[in-house]
Amino acid sequence: MLDCLSSCEGKSLFHDFELTYIVADYRNKQVTIQLKSPRFPQNIHDLKLFGVQHFQMEVAEPWGKGIYVAGTHIKQDGSIHSMEMQLNSGDLVTAEFERAEFNGE
Repeated sequence: MLDCLSSCEGKSLFHDFELTYIVADYRNKQVTIQLKSPRFPQNIHDLKLFGVQHFQMEVAEPWGKGIYVAGTHIKQDGSIHSMEMQLNSGDLVTAEFERAEFNGE
């Protein structure tokens, strides 16, 4: 695992990755977002957020059904990172957290 934020900040990330599930560990302030690679569908990756202060997920599907990531943007303000992940359904997953790890390709 690596802390991806220094190299990922401000870029569109995880485009076309399939969002497979989200697990929240309230007690430990952690959220794990499982993503399936578009290049290698057998490869499942975890985006782990630590020190989570805010997490919100929409399931309204304003653009219709969809489970793929259209784009992800991460920015930093002091010690807090903000993430906005938009799905091809039009839904948003947003989070504020201290640190992230991604066991990516």
